[in-house]
Amino acid sequence: MWLFKSLRLTTNLTMSYLRSQKFAKTDWMKLISYWDAPKKLEYDLRAIEKRGIEDKKYYRTLLDLREQIGIIKRAGQYKKSDEIINAVIYMTYKESYELIREAIKSYAEGVYPSEKIIIVFSGEERDKENALNIANKIKDEFGRRFMDFIITIHPYGLPNEIPGKSSNATWAAKILQKYLDEKNIKYENVIISNFDADTVTHKNYFAELTYTYLKTLNRERQTYQPRHFYHNNIWSVPILIRLIVLGFTFCEMAEANDLKTYKAFSSRSMGMQLAIDTDFWDPMVIPEDSRQHWTAYFLKDGKYHVVLIESPIYMDAVSTSKYFDTFKEQYIQLRRWAYGACDLPFVVFNMLANKKIPLFMKIYQIAYLMESHLMWATAPIILTFTGWLPGMLNASFRTTVMAYKMPGVVSYLLTFAGIGVVVYAIITFTIIPRPRKHITWKYISLLFQWLFVPLASIFLSSIPALEAQMRLLFNKKLEYKVSPKVRK
Repeated sequence: MWLFKSLRLTTNLTMSYLRSQKFAKTDWMKLISYWDAPKKLEYDLRAIEKRGIEDKKYYRTLLDLREQIGIIKRAGQYKKSDEIINAVIYMTYKESYELIREAIKSYAEGVYPSEKIIIVFSGEERDKENALNIANKIKDEFGRRFMDFIITIHPYGLPNEIPGKSSNATWAAKILQKYLDEKNIKYENVIISNFDADTVTHKNYFAELTYTYLKTLNRERQTYQPRHFYHNNIWSVPILIRLIVLGFTFCEMAEANDLKTYKAFSSRSMGMQLAIDTDFWDPMVIPEDSRQHWTAYFLKDGKYHVVLIESPIYMDAVSTSKYFDTFKEQYIQLRRWAYGACDLPFVVFNMLANKKIPLFMKIYQIAYLMESHLMWATAPIILTFTGWLPGMLNASFRTTVMAYKMPGVVSYLLTFAGIGVVVYAIITFTIIPRPRKHITWKYISLLFQWLFVPLASIFLSSIPALEAQMRLLFNKKLEYKVSPKVRK
């Protein structure tokens, strides 16, 4: 089973990587211009056919676009790009000016026109002075480049809230809703992006997002999920931390090949109407991303999907000014992520209550969710100690022929499964940014870092997940703690 899972993960990751490389070359603004002018699309298609088809992939893309325009028009859902507005819910708590500036700058300097973007900058009352100073400074530099730059402060201690990302995001989204109402802007024409403070977007992100939103049938029912690359400070964090964030990136890329179980995670985008329908983000829940995902899933009776956005967003790995504190904070972050297991009762109860979702899909979703959290907490430990456990638990087993041959068999299977590590190493070299100094040493470290996978996966993956699940079992609550992102 483990060999199969390893080979499946490696295959899916490779397919996902190749697909992302293909889409990285796409001119999204040109496709948007064709979407807005179907007659021009027809003219160019005839011109290509007349002079001979040289680029078959591009020709196929235009044919697919023409077909999709027809589908959307027949459904009565056709819109042009000038009707669409992007709004960014940008939350911050004690982050530095340099980190925030880099994020906001990326939204302003992408290929998509920034004058079609609204920024809702939301700080916390507990960090009010710092947040307002940074917000005003950023607004002075970039504010004129956006459609609007709204500054708000989320009050501390509101009823039925726990401090954290979800309560701040909900506060900011309601401020945006009020703004849209005052400006008479239709919710269906607004794409809302929920971004962490360290979220830097690829130059194509908003262009691809807008194009994908326009061409998606029942676009308001969907969430639009970008890839997460933790590259902003990848070279300044310890090797074990780098392994963890690369592992999450690769797992997310691999899981994107099965959109039936692919869940919205962290920074992502959606239609404003869907955000309103789900009452934004539950301010009493720590894993606000997965809870909103499941809320939307049941609200739409299972007819809700995550749409993949190939253009990545870049985020920070956990980092502090002190070496060992970084490991502590990484542990805390992963424990918080693993606390998403609290969704299981919510999912099971609503699956049983909803009569419109097919039985097979109910079983499939519940089983996948259970397996994901079970494997997260136990797989690294089981894989590391599989060859030793039978003898440790049963002394008489040590004298059998099976006991003699078992270490060799396990070693052979794990070595074969190690093909995946080679693939991970190759992809790592191609996706992470070039280091600014000590280039040779840092690239060598990329090869040798994989030797530490057992150590990282047990102490910075399995054990945090086990603690999170034990806390749920014994009803020991977990408080939301913002992960520090120190740039060095």
